[in-house]
Amino acid sequence: MIFLFLLSLLGDDNTLYLMDRSFSLLPVEEEFRFLYCKNGVQTTHGSRNPENLHEIYRVKIWMPLFSKIIFEYNLEKEDDYYIKKEEHLFKLRWVPEENAGIPASFSLFLSPESSKSNRYFGMGFGYWENTKNNHFLNIVIHEFDQHFTDHPISVELQGCVNSNQADLYYKYYKTIKPEEKFLENNEEVGHAEYDAIGLKNILYYRILPKISPGLRLNYTKSDSSYVSMPEDTLVYSSNTENLLTELFIKTKASEKSTIYIGLPMNWKHIKNDSLEYKRKWLGLTLLYNHILFTNLDLTLGLQKSWRNLNEQKNSETRAVLGLNLRFNEETYIAFRQGIELDFPLPDKLNDYNNHTYLMFNHCF
Repeated sequence: MIFLFLLSLLGDDNTLYLMDRSFSLLPVEEEFRFLYCKNGVQTTHGSRNPENLHEIYRVKIWMPLFSKIIFEYNLEKEDDYYIKKEEHLFKLRWVPEENAGIPASFSLFLSPESSKSNRYFGMGFGYWENTKNNHFLNIVIHEFDQHFTDHPISVELQGCVNSNQADLYYKYYKTIKPEEKFLENNEEVGHAEYDAIGLKNILYYRILPKISPGLRLNYTKSDSSYVSMPEDTLVYSSNTENLLTELFIKTKASEKSTIYIGLPMNWKHIKNDSLEYKRKWLGLTLLYNHILFTNLDLTLGLQKSWRNLNEQKNSETRAVLGLNLRFNEETYIAFRQGIELDFPLPDKLNDYNNHTYLMFNHCF
């Protein structure tokens, strides 16, 4: 019963999950174009079945106010099985003139609404050269509207680096929730502790003219515990660890053709007093992209994945068909269709449908 519950909660009934995450990634050039732009809209829509849709929305707005003060708004929203995230972030940033004066920057930010009621505010300071080269240290106070004596605090390091040889985006955070005491008749009966860390990296090298390696990585870990008093006996603990990453290489086969080789991997581990859940996923993504016309590319590919879910193993194979449209240098639209290739092959044409994705990226 617990195993079936986990399948429904974590999306593990979808044996194509890792392949979906891989072929629904925007090209790394488009990802950095959005990270570097001042204004942009980015969306991803995936159709897995009528009950489960994967949707991502990202919005950026940059508005000069006066002097060197900038107003920023960012929206991050994702709906995907157990992920239900919506975050609105408002920021006032002081930035120096590019290539003039000391490259220091300061910011104040507020998120009045985000996932799980984790409202937060904070401040940051750091180095600012431009939108492509900057580094910040942020101090964040969470759940500011809750009646707590102490509030969870996060320390974040994030930034971008751009050069002729490489692009890098990184974000590292560590959250510490002060010890929470539980009282009964004005006497302490127990206390709880919580901490979390996370790391997000996107790295893309352009070392050789025709070979460009890169890495996408997203890692989170959280630990919580409850200790009863006065015996000081541990009665509950919970640990969650999740890694989703893809190592890739892009090669230029000809003037109009490129080949993408991706090695996606997913690791998830949940352990508490009532269950232990483990999921390991390894995959392979091969995509061939050919320019048909000035604004239209064709993508053909093959995907394979191997999964180990609580010692239960399986593998999946499918083909990929895609079209990519580029309008000037501002707008990118991509369509991806998975095609069933596992034997025995389906008898009906509709059964070859193996998930569909539509991606949109507009920067201005």
